[in-house]
Amino acid sequence: MNGAWFALRGYYYDGRQPLRRSATLEIAAGEATLLWEEQSRRYRASGLLVSPRVGRADRFIALPDGGQFQCSNTAALDRLPQHSATEGAVAWLEQRVAVAVASVVLIVALLAGGYQYGLPAAAQQVAAKIPLETEQTLGEQALVWLDDSDWFQPSELGQETQDRIRWKLEELYAELPYAQHYRLEFRQAEYIGANAFAMPGGTLVITDDMVNLAESDEEVLAILAHEIGHVELRHVMRHVLQDSAVAVAAAAITGDAATLSVAVAGLPSVLAQAEYSRDFESEADDFAFRLLRDHGMSPEAFATVMERIEGDCECDPGALDFLSTHPITGERIERARAAAQGLGTTESESK
Repeated sequence: MNGAWFALRGYYYDGRQPLRRSATLEIAAGEATLLWEEQSRRYRASGLLVSPRVGRADRFIALPDGGQFQCSNTAALDRLPQHSATEGAVAWLEQRVAVAVASVVLIVALLAGGYQYGLPAAAQQVAAKIPLETEQTLGEQALVWLDDSDWFQPSELGQETQDRIRWKLEELYAELPYAQHYRLEFRQAEYIGANAFAMPGGTLVITDDMVNLAESDEEVLAILAHEIGHVELRHVMRHVLQDSAVAVAAAAITGDAATLSVAVAGLPSVLAQAEYSRDFESEADDFAFRLLRDHGMSPEAFATVMERIEGDCECDPGALDFLSTHPITGERIERARAAAQGLGTTESESK
C-alpha cells in the first residue's frame, strides 16, 4: 500500500451526531486523509477497517477515532485492512449464482437423507427408551377412542371361538419378551372389514371379518403373529414418532418422554389408518415366520390367508380391509412360501 494513491468519495459520520457529510478519503504513502467541509483529519492507513462485502451494497470504513466513512464498493477497498479475514471467500460465494444453487441442492439432499435415514434411526433410538408401560397406556386410550368413535362395535363371534383363539395365541407368545403385556381384543368393524391391528403396548385387535375369512385357527394365528412382530420390534411407536420429526428431535435431545405428547396427540386416528413402511412389513413378516416355525406351524398359512384377502379385495375394491394398512405384494407371499419350505433365510435372519 506504500506509494499507492487513490481517493474514495462518500459520506462521513463522526460517531457523535446522526448526520452525514459529503467527504473524500484519500489514501497515499500509508496515510489516510479525510476531507469534508473545508476540514481534514489524518489517520494511519493501517488503523482503518473495511466492513465485509454484502453484494453490491455500500461499505463502511471504521476510523480510529470512532467515526465511519461510507462509500461504494470498489476494488480499491481490498487494499485496506479488512474487518473479516474470510471476506474474500464470502464475497466470492455471494456473487456466484451457480454456487448458491448448488448449495441449495446440497441442503435439500441432506434434509432428504436425514428424513430417509436419520429420522428412522432417531425414532428407533427414542422408541427403545420409552417404557412399554407408557406405550401400553397410549394403546388403551387409543382403543377407547376407536370404540367411542364407532370405528369398532362389540364382537359377534361366539365366546367359545374367542376363548379358543386367545388360548392358542397365549401359547404362541408365551416365551416372548413382552409376553405379559399382550391382550387380544375382538371387534366388529363394518367400515374396516377384514383387518388386524397392533396397538401400542401389546393390545392386539382382530375383526370378526378377518376371523371369518380365515379357514383355520392357524391362519388367524399367522395374521396375529405378524402383529406380534410389530409389537416386539416397537414398530407402532416408531411409526408414530417418524410422523412427528419435531417430537423425535426433542425427545432425542432431552431424553424426556413427556415431549412426545405432540407425536401422540393424533395417535388413535393414525393407528386406524397406519401404513407401515416396506421395511417394517418385511421385519414383521420375518418375525412371524420364525415364530410360527418355532411352534410347529407353517408360514404357508400366512401365504394362503394373504391370497384369500387379496382375492376378496379384488371382488370388492371399495371395501377397507387388511390391504389398506398392510399392503400385500407377490414378493411377501413368495417369501412366506419360501420360509414354509425352509428355503434360504428371511431378511432379518441374514443380518
